[in-house]
Amino acid sequence: MDLLKQLESKMQALVQQRNQLKEELDALKAAGAVGDQELQSLRARLEEAVAEKTALEKDREAVKEQVASILRALEALG
Repeated sequence: MDLLKQLESKMQALVQQRNQLKEELDALKAAGAVGDQELQSLRARLEEAVAEKTALEKDREAVKEQVASILRALEALG
């Protein structure tokens, strides 16, 4: 009988440990989901920043061409 009680006690301890590990795993999964959402948000912001940078580079090139054109016109006049 003592052996059965010991086995039952160990079984309950293992079940409790399993439940605790399952709760920890669920918490880690939830934290991972939050991390994934943050990562997606950061990726979206990065894409927006890259698109804005590209637009600004195009604007800069257009301004450089206009300045060069103005300088050529001034040289032609002078």
